[in-house]
Amino acid sequence: MPTEILLTNDDGIDAVGIRALADALSRDYDVTVVAPATNQSGVGGARSWWETTVDYTETDRGYAVEGTPADCVAVADVALGLDPDVVVSGCNHGPNIGAHILGQSGTVGAAMEASFLGTPAIAVSLYDRGNLPVPPTLDNGDFAVAGEVVADLLDRAERGESGDPLALPFGADVLNVNVPAADDEAAADPTYRLTEPARGFDVIEFRPGEEGPDDENVPEGWEFGERRGEMGMELRDRFWREFLRGNVQDDPGSDRRAAVEGEVSISPLSSSRSVAGGKAGELVEPARGAETGAD
Repeated sequence: MPTEILLTNDDGIDAVGIRALADALSRDYDVTVVAPATNQSGVGGARSWWETTVDYTETDRGYAVEGTPADCVAVADVALGLDPDVVVSGCNHGPNIGAHILGQSGTVGAAMEASFLGTPAIAVSLYDRGNLPVPPTLDNGDFAVAGEVVADLLDRAERGESGDPLALPFGADVLNVNVPAADDEAAADPTYRLTEPARGFDVIEFRPGEEGPDDENVPEGWEFGERRGEMGMELRDRFWREFLRGNVQDDPGSDRRAAVEGEVSISPLSSSRSVAGGKAGELVEPARGAETGAD
């Protein structure tokens, strides 16, 4: 069971979600917050490199880093010399579901950075089926289920031999977790489901200066027909429109399906992303045969 937690996020150190997790996890664990000074949503696993100096400041809420979520994990490791048992990233203000989102999410990006550096990590995000997109006016109590779920998963983690990293449940390097808001009717006794990130994905061309097809049952502000300008083109994500309608055809094992049904989605991830398996190291013959040199 872990004792020391590094807590970070991508919504920024002042976000309600990270404060809620800090309060919940501090009851049983030693929590250090190292988070972006400003909102860094959507930056994925981006890191600042040689030409950029990453500044950080100690505040009453933790260490505020002028950088990305992945920078925060690096700062904690190198500059602050922290050696946590586990990194928790979140709780994100909105869901992180779908395979195509994994590389775009700063919440997941911080968790992956931790795994690359040898520390297991849990990325946790909130969805609210009754109020999509997730409203900006959430308070600490809305994230109550997130705190309970993370604590439950940490209780399942196992301590190996001395010096070995903590072993997350389900054989994961990273757990990507999506939980319902506390006022969801399913939150009183939530179902936990092991999932895979949904793979269905499509983009739609939308020209802001033109009327598009109507899309019923989509929350205000997400319609195709909205006018936001007269020039340029936008690529809209059909994946999210289907999720917002709550009518998806995914298999029961997908994270999007679990979220639509009010369940806690737990996706075990590998940081290597490799599928070579036992074939790693084998030679591969060129498909067109060996090239011969000129006489």
